[in-house]
Amino acid sequence: MMKGMKSLALVLALSATASALTSCSDDGYSYPDYNWRDGVIVTVGGKDYKYEDIYDLMKGERGSAEALFNTASDIVAQLATPVTSSMEVDVEGKISDMKEEWRTNADTNGTSYREEMEKALDEQGVEDEDELRKKLLSEAQVSENSSAFYNDQYGTYKGTDDGLYHISEQMTKRYVEEERPYHISHILVKVDASDASSDASAYYDGHISSANASKISQVVRQLSSSSSFGSVAQVLSDDAAANYGELGGDTSSAANAVGMSLSTSYVNEFKLGVYAYDTFLNPNLTREAKDQLVKDARVPSDDVQSDITSTSALESTEIGKGKAFGIPLSVALTMGQVADQTRADSGAAVSYTDETQYPRNILFNTYFNNHAVSFIYDDSAEYPASFLAQIQAADPSITSIEGDAETAIQVKYPERYQEYVRVKRQLDAIDQNKFIDAGLDLVSYQTEYSDGGTSAKTSIKDIQSGKKVLSDGKGNPIIIARAGTGSSSGDDSSTGYQGIHFITVNHDPYSDMANDFEYWRVNIPTSGENANAAESSDYATNPSYVNFVNSDPGNNSSYQTRIDNIKAAVAGFDSNLTYAIFESNIEKVAKTLNIPGSSVEEWGKALFSTELDDYWTPISEFIRYNRENSDLSAEQTLDEGWKSYLNMLNLQEDIAPQRVVPTVCISYFQGGGYGDNGEMEALCHVER
Repeated sequence: MMKGMKSLALVLALSATASALTSCSDDGYSYPDYNWRDGVIVTVGGKDYKYEDIYDLMKGERGSAEALFNTASDIVAQLATPVTSSMEVDVEGKISDMKEEWRTNADTNGTSYREEMEKALDEQGVEDEDELRKKLLSEAQVSENSSAFYNDQYGTYKGTDDGLYHISEQMTKRYVEEERPYHISHILVKVDASDASSDASAYYDGHISSANASKISQVVRQLSSSSSFGSVAQVLSDDAAANYGELGGDTSSAANAVGMSLSTSYVNEFKLGVYAYDTFLNPNLTREAKDQLVKDARVPSDDVQSDITSTSALESTEIGKGKAFGIPLSVALTMGQVADQTRADSGAAVSYTDETQYPRNILFNTYFNNHAVSFIYDDSAEYPASFLAQIQAADPSITSIEGDAETAIQVKYPERYQEYVRVKRQLDAIDQNKFIDAGLDLVSYQTEYSDGGTSAKTSIKDIQSGKKVLSDGKGNPIIIARAGTGSSSGDDSSTGYQGIHFITVNHDPYSDMANDFEYWRVNIPTSGENANAAESSDYATNPSYVNFVNSDPGNNSSYQTRIDNIKAAVAGFDSNLTYAIFESNIEKVAKTLNIPGSSVEEWGKALFSTELDDYWTPISEFIRYNRENSDLSAEQTLDEGWKSYLNMLNLQEDIAPQRVVPTVCISYFQGGGYGDNGEMEALCHVER
């Protein structure tokens, strides 16, 4: 290797052997005062090394500013972190292991111990064992410096030094303010329908299997009962089932460690759907909170200068108008009753039809195949009337489902009557406490008929106000989102999926922005009488991500796993955290030396610049550039997501109402035909 690189290794190694800026002149090197006379940062064997000397030795690095930063970062980390006896013991152990390896390699390779030693030293970029020792100590200091930043700098909680936050309270607040983490659970039902991004007809003519229809219906029925959201997810969800539907738990990714944050890469209908719900529909958020969300999530508006040129694309959608799509509970339950139906009630094949006219697909396309935000509402009281209307569409002679008329339906339409009885029974069994007034304005596809019912116009219209929507039982409305990526294959080998998400927000970062960081504390909750609010395991009164679940009191394993999730999220959310550590070290060194100033900028200039040489400017510009570039990249990702999402919503709302098969066609299909002379075939999209 080049002699110059060995000199660099020596300079850094020499820096490592001293405690914070203390002189070790007996080893032939010393540090000047903080002014670094004439730019000299260390004197080795009578030779002065300036920053430019070290910089010149690093010409092979990717960029000069990066080389300066890397060198400065290592040096201040070493100067801020004293060598400890444990480091020295550890390094001696490593050297002892290396020596044993050299002996073994000499025997194996037929070489000498000295040859193996020199080969290893050359690979390390050092001249001898003493330099190797100093280099390893240097690395130990840098490693300890980083570990201390992540693990030892506990902050305070309302004035008490109790270590409730990983890294620090300040860092947790930064994480919350910059990432806005949502704590979310969901249930996913994968479906066979096509991907609308490659097939526009999928917006209005999606085909799902009978198993898909049955499962969607089963999920809704269970969620409407006394079963908890988590227990339903555990049994029925096609994703995160083992974790009771909770998203997160991937500690290898800060963005996926605890749920959904600004940098999490979830499908647009899921992630942006939650943001859109909070921005335009959620009555529990203040105007201030919504304005902050708009800025954070780049929600297209006049307040955000993004590359989305027209906010009308959002304002023209139903959600932009403050409305969500409504799914009648009875429809979701009926899907389970008609899931297998591919023939008329009589068992005969229905002429000139395909999957488009199957009852399950008509219900799916009208209510569930919607990429906007939807909610299931309780229509129990209206169900008998709506069922009668469906029957009357095909047989006007039926005027009631009570008294003698009920008997007539049983005789004339036994399959339909059994469907009615089963759905009515399920509606009567729902847990009314699961349905809440969420302050939502709901809309749906509604059809108006003319020319004796042979012509129709479907459009998006308001549903009667005051509908109660399905919740998770904890006061959180369940958001329904149709989403998917890639292949529509329903098998496990598919890398993509199409599906229906049932989403509940366990904790919203915008509900209490000033104190949201408290939700992400990392202490293990206790149930003792003396437990304060921060330590309490009572989630209802003192909620936190950790005590969202009841842990095993014997080993606290669940609590610890959740704490590890938070640690991964807070420690890894900032891709530029190296710069924060660097700045923290500058502050430590500056305070050790009593350098005047009150900011990293002032201390950095004092440490890295003189009248002759200015090394601080390229270092600080390098840091600024990378931070701004990261911010810009994140903004562009959100902007592209919004553009795609809004294009999808506008396209769907334009074409789906015109082309979806009206629900009245279910009755004609079940009856075995489309009028005496096929007059309803055009209405029901039947092709001869």
